[in-house]
Amino acid sequence: MTPNELAGSTALRRRIRRLLSLFRSIAFHMTARAQDPRESAMHLAGRISAIGRAALAPISDGMDLESLVLDELLAHGAHRAPIVVAGPAVRLQPKSAELMSLAIHELATNAVKFGALSQSQSQSRLRVIWWFSGPASSRLHFEWSEDGVRMTSAARRRPGFGTQVLKRLMASELHGSGDMQFLAKGVLCIIEIPSSETLLQDE
Repeated sequence: MTPNELAGSTALRRRIRRLLSLFRSIAFHMTARAQDPRESAMHLAGRISAIGRAALAPISDGMDLESLVLDELLAHGAHRAPIVVAGPAVRLQPKSAELMSLAIHELATNAVKFGALSQSQSQSRLRVIWWFSGPASSRLHFEWSEDGVRMTSAARRRPGFGTQVLKRLMASELHGSGDMQFLAKGVLCIIEIPSSETLLQDE
């Protein structure tokens, strides 16, 4: 095996281990919440599909953040609310792509069920933007904001898996931070990660 083949094999093994760890985290959370079996199966399928869209991207190519957002919105049939998706070109390396894909999936799922993408929210709006800040553009900021939503008490529920992804996994896996607020006008989510996590580099 050549050095390049060995490096590729090592990166692939690390990626598989990371994905298995992420799937275990999802399964543990869903079991702890003891959801309805049919609903749990649907949520699990959706989360696996979201991660799969990012995981299928070649390691050397990374994943375009805009494509990640648009693919997830398309998967949810998002066409109800006026939607703005904007930001500079960003190529996410595999680990950050997988976690960002999962976070965006949770946000979109919530928006379809309760928020800006719900059938009942005729005046709602959704804005998804990202930008760089800090010295040498050292931080990537990602913001998902909904407006014009009549957020019900059911929607403003206790934190779920999406909040866990943002607060725990973003910090432990990407050395970043994430917060999801269920406001009366809709969800506001802000994610911040080091720009180094967006670069294509050897794992």
